[in-house]
Amino acid sequence: MKYLIYVFFILSLFGCKNFLDEVSNDLLRPAKVEHYASLMLNECTLKAPYFEGVHHMTDDITEDALARTRNKEGLQTIYTWRREIEIDENGETQSVNEAWANFYRVIAILNDILLEIKDDAGTPEEVAYIKGEAYFLRAHAYFHLVNLYALPYVSETAKGQLGVPLRLNHAVEVIYDRADLQSCYNQIEKDLLNGCEEFKKTNLVKSVWHPNLAACELLLSRVKLFQHKWDETINYASQVIEEIPLTRLSNKEPFVKASNPEIIYSFVYEKGWLSIQGMQFTGYGMSANLLACYDPNNDIRYSACFKLQGGAQKTVIYSTKMEETYSELGAFNLRGAEAYLNRAEAYVMTNKLDDAKADLKALIAKRYYKPDLVVLPDTQEELLEFIFNERRREFAWEDHYRWYDLRRMSNRPEIKHIFTYINDEGLKVGQVAYRLLKNDANYVLPIPLAERNNNPLIINNERLEKIAEYVN
Repeated sequence: MKYLIYVFFILSLFGCKNFLDEVSNDLLRPAKVEHYASLMLNECTLKAPYFEGVHHMTDDITEDALARTRNKEGLQTIYTWRREIEIDENGETQSVNEAWANFYRVIAILNDILLEIKDDAGTPEEVAYIKGEAYFLRAHAYFHLVNLYALPYVSETAKGQLGVPLRLNHAVEVIYDRADLQSCYNQIEKDLLNGCEEFKKTNLVKSVWHPNLAACELLLSRVKLFQHKWDETINYASQVIEEIPLTRLSNKEPFVKASNPEIIYSFVYEKGWLSIQGMQFTGYGMSANLLACYDPNNDIRYSACFKLQGGAQKTVIYSTKMEETYSELGAFNLRGAEAYLNRAEAYVMTNKLDDAKADLKALIAKRYYKPDLVVLPDTQEELLEFIFNERRREFAWEDHYRWYDLRRMSNRPEIKHIFTYINDEGLKVGQVAYRLLKNDANYVLPIPLAERNNNPLIINNERLEKIAEYVN
C-alpha cells in the first residue's frame, strides 16, 4: 500500500464535521491547512511521544522504600537498567519500550504531511507554517530516537556508529536497517534548517502549542551542542536570546503559562504518570542526590517545583512541575533558559569564561531570591560542572534532559539504585542495589523486542546484564 491510512484521524479529531475528504473507500486524507494543523496538534504535540521511564534511569529519582513492590515493579526493569527492559523478573513481557513505535508513528504522519500538502491547501503563509511545524516535529522526533536508541555522539566515530532507521517517505515496508549516527544528525539538522526557512516565509503567530522559528533555533543549538560544534551552538542560541526574554520564576503562581514570553513551545498535555498522583502510583520520588543540588534558602525552584508528599510517607518528595501550580500548559516545554545554558556551555568549551559567566548570571537573576549570593567558579572545569548542575536544577524531571546530559558527560557519575521488596502486607522482604557505571553499555536502550522479532535486518544495541548487590 502506497499511503498510510489515517484511521486514527477520526479518533483524535472527532467532532470536526467534514474534517477529512474521502479519497477512496479505504483512504481518508486531510486537505486544508487547518486539517494539518489540528492533526499535528493532536497527534504530535498534545500527545507527543516520549520514553516514560526516562527519569527512572537517572540519578534524579529514587524508590519509595515503603511502597509495596506491586506499585513499583512496572518500572523496575528500567530503574535497575536490566539488559532486557521488556522482560520482568517472572519472565513476563511488559510494555515499557514503546517510545520507538510511538516516535515512528509520529514521523509517519509528518512524512505524509510534508509529501502531500498542496500549495492550495491555504494561503502561502499558512502552508509555510504547516511545513515549518512538520519539519521541526520530525527533527524533534529523530533527535529523541538517536538519544534513546543510539550511542552518544562522538564526531570521530559517528559515521561508523549505528543510528536509527531514517524513514522519510510513505513506505510501509517491514524490513529496514539502521542508518549511521552521522546521517541521522545530518537529517535532523536538515529538517531544522528547512523548518527555519519555512517559518521565515510567514508572519503568522500561533499559540505556544505550535512550534515556531525560535523553537527551531533552540533545538538547533541543542543539536549542535551535542555534536560539540561550539561556534554554531553559540550562533543559534544567540538568535533565540535576541528574541526570547527570561522571566523571573515565582513560587506563588504558575510559571508555565501562555502569557509568559519565555515559553517558546509547550507539549505533552496528557501528563499522566508524570503528575504527583502518577508518581505516587509508581512508588518513586525525588532522590536525595537531586535535592542536594539546590540551595533550599536561595533557589526559587526548590519551593516552586517540589513538595513533600503528605500522609504516611512524608519523606518522599515529588515534582509539582506537572501540576497546575507550576504549569497551566504542557508537561514539557522549550523555553529561553535553555538557550542561555547551551551558549554558556559552548562559551566555556571555547575558553570564553567571562561570556559564560554573563549568561549564567542572567539566568541566576531569574531563578534565585538573592542572585548575588551565588558564586561562580573561575576554572573551566569547575564552571562546566556548574553549568551541568544548573541544567539539572532548571530541567529536573522535565522531558529527557537529565538522561541525555548524563549520556554526553565526559565525567559521568556512577549511579546506584536501591530496590526494596515490600509485600502486600507492608512487610520488607528484601533489598538489592544496582549500579550504572560511568562508561556503562546500558546508557543506550535496547531496540524493542517486537522490532527485532519482525525485522531481521535490525541490529540490537549491546547491553550488559546487571547483577544485584544484596543490601540485607
